[in-house]
Amino acid sequence: MKRTLLSLLLVTSIQCLIAQNKYTLDSTELTSRVVKDSLDIPWEIIWGPDDFIWTTERFGRVSRIDPVSGKQHVLLDISSQVYERSEAGLLGMVLHPEFDKNPHVFIAYTYQSGSNIRERMVKYNYDGSKLTPLDTLIEDIKGNTTHIGCRLFILPDKTMLMSTGDAQDRPLSQNKSSVVGKILRLNLDGSIPSDNPDPRSYVWSYGHRNAQGIWRAPNGKIYSSEHGPTTDDELNILEADRNYGWPTVSGMCDTPPEQAFCNSNNVVEPLVIWTPTIAPSDIIWYDHPAIPEFKDKLLMTVLKDKSLIAFGFNTTGDSVISQKKYLKNELNRLRDICISPDGKIYLATNGSSWSNTRPFTHTIVELSNEAYIANSILGLSSTPSIKIGPNPLREGQPLNFMVQEGVTGDFQLFDLMGRPVLKQKVEGGVNSIDLKTTEGIYLWKVVFDNGTLAEGKLVVN
Repeated sequence: MKRTLLSLLLVTSIQCLIAQNKYTLDSTELTSRVVKDSLDIPWEIIWGPDDFIWTTERFGRVSRIDPVSGKQHVLLDISSQVYERSEAGLLGMVLHPEFDKNPHVFIAYTYQSGSNIRERMVKYNYDGSKLTPLDTLIEDIKGNTTHIGCRLFILPDKTMLMSTGDAQDRPLSQNKSSVVGKILRLNLDGSIPSDNPDPRSYVWSYGHRNAQGIWRAPNGKIYSSEHGPTTDDELNILEADRNYGWPTVSGMCDTPPEQAFCNSNNVVEPLVIWTPTIAPSDIIWYDHPAIPEFKDKLLMTVLKDKSLIAFGFNTTGDSVISQKKYLKNELNRLRDICISPDGKIYLATNGSSWSNTRPFTHTIVELSNEAYIANSILGLSSTPSIKIGPNPLREGQPLNFMVQEGVTGDFQLFDLMGRPVLKQKVEGGVNSIDLKTTEGIYLWKVVFDNGTLAEGKLVVN
């Protein structure tokens, strides 16, 4: 899984020969590098358990991309099945959280059914070289050329959230009998979870216009970014069986008709709104010391405003206490984001304008703090001694983590998709950690207070 120190040094040397740009945040200087160009609207990018970047392209292609060489391995081309117009096409993707045992990939796209545009989500199997369809989990969702949603996210309980847009049919967002303009929740076999608000329905929350970002943070909150009309783009906290107001309410409940509707319809107000609109796309939590300005913050890629926004929250995660915009107009429209285990950020760019006037000219760009990388290499010899066990660990059994005396740090556990599962302080001596994890393979990391890092793999069976 992890690249060796020799490979890292070699790659660093090669990259010095490639033209790079520098961007300064508050105090951290980031180096940018184009990992892959000649893409056509990379809509989803995911850091995979194989240390490759998995991506969808809107015209109908799915690939794995080597983040070092940029070599693209095409796994699936369904361009003949995908309906691509305006914002429609091959969009959201997510990998099974236990990918080593269940190499399943879930993909959402629009298609044509007679004269109608529809949306479906299909489960594929990965055999090491290609994707083959296993099952269509949900289909015949009303679509359009815009307002499609299509972001997918798998929760710790192994249910999936899927956003659907209003498909330019606004009243359907408030119609709980329709799956349009909603956040849907389904099991990974396509069935309806028994604990959904209505156990006969996929609908988990409603009143949405076009949510295109979903992420569950370490604080347990599920955040979502959503496009507004000409006003009121939103950052929300998603909750089951709650109404998000559209189309009666846009943004806050701040007019008399909106207030009356909100009071009688269980409406959740957004955490943040933007007027004029900025076109928010995907979101992700950054929990790594490599870029201090972003640590323990939610990052949002922005299309119209061509920027990356970092949000800080209060301790309960239900209020934004800081937001700052970075990289404005530096890297074109930013569609998506993923993060490598060593803290590098990867951004999918989608050109300079909403219309795709220059297809196959889009990129995936890497942002790294080279100073942190150098310090990590130099500090390897001073990493405190640790012992971790048992490994493999039985489900429900506590993990013992022994650290040399006088040392403290943060123990962090991630699933194979890089999503945080647990974070806990450790100190010199024996630390007993109650993981409460299900069977699978996890990645652990300890960031010590002296700036050094230790990491490894944990098997739970």
